[in-house]
Amino acid sequence: MKILSKRKLIKQAGFARRPLKGGKKRLTPLDRVYQEIALLKKLDHPNVVKLVEVLDDPAEDNLYMVFELLNNGEILEVPTTEPLDEETAKRRFQDVVLGLEYLHYQKIIHRDIKPSNLLLDDNNRVKIADFGVSQEFSGGDAEITNTVGTPAFMPPEAVSGSSDKFSGRPLDIWSLGVTLYCLLVGDTPFKSPHILELHEQICNEEVKFPPQCSLSAEVRMLIKKMLDKNPQTRITLAEIKRNNWVTSHGSVVLPSEQQHCHLVTITEEDVEKCVKTIPKLNTLILVKSMLKRHSFKNPLLASKSENT
Repeated sequence: MKILSKRKLIKQAGFARRPLKGGKKRLTPLDRVYQEIALLKKLDHPNVVKLVEVLDDPAEDNLYMVFELLNNGEILEVPTTEPLDEETAKRRFQDVVLGLEYLHYQKIIHRDIKPSNLLLDDNNRVKIADFGVSQEFSGGDAEITNTVGTPAFMPPEAVSGSSDKFSGRPLDIWSLGVTLYCLLVGDTPFKSPHILELHEQICNEEVKFPPQCSLSAEVRMLIKKMLDKNPQTRITLAEIKRNNWVTSHGSVVLPSEQQHCHLVTITEEDVEKCVKTIPKLNTLILVKSMLKRHSFKNPLLASKSENT
C-alpha cells in the first residue's frame, strides 16, 4: 500500500490529460488526479505492478493506493556487496525495459526508476512499482516541468537548473542506466552526502567502474550510453532493445512494441469509479487487523469481552 497526499497530487496535476473516451474533459485539479488514477488502474502488463484499489477518507488528506502483493520483494537492496551476475542482471533488465516501454506507450513517465521500485513476483519476473511521482503527458512531446524523484537517480538536465522543462523519456532512460549500474556494481555511480556535490558529479563526472568489477565491455558501453549527459543523444528504448548485450548478440529477441503494448482508454465511468470512499480510516485499520490475525472476528469486540 502507498499513501499519497491529495494536496500534493492536486498541485502536481496541473498538466494536460488525454480526452476522456465518450465524454467531456474534466477540468478541475481533483478531477485530473482522478483521471490519472483511472488510467493507472487500467494498466495491464506482466512487467507493471497492478493497482488494485484506491481508497479515500474524505476527512483526511491521504489517498491509499493498494497494489497487488509481491512476496519476493525488491530486485536488489542497494548498497550491497553482493550485486547480481551479468546474466541475472540481463534477465531482470529485459523485464524492466519492456515494462518501461509499455508505460511510455501509455504516455506515462515513471520518473523514479530505481531498484527499490522494481519488485519480483513468484516467478522472479520484474514488475515496475510506485507511481507516486509518475506523470502523464499529451501529444508527442514528453515534457517535464518540475523536478521530483530520487536525487542519485536523476539526470543532469533535471538537477543542473539550466532549464525549467526537459524531456521525460530520456529522464527514465538515465534512471534505468543508474539502476543497471546498481544491479551489477552494488551501488550508484554518483554518490555524496551533500546534495550540491552530488549534482556536481552527475552533471560533470563521467561514470567509472570499480577496478575489481569484471564486467564485459558491452555492458559497460551500454551503461555509458544510458548515462550520456546530453538527453538528445542518450540511447533510446528502441535502441536498447536491439543492443548486443541485451539480446545476447541476437539470440534473444524482445517483443516489439506492437506485440506487447496496447493503448489504454478511460471513460467518464472509469473516472467516477476509480476511487472508493471509506467513511472512516478506522474501517481500514480494522480490516488490516483482521487480515493480520487471519480471523474475521471483530478484534475490538474480542478484546472487550476478554476484559470483562
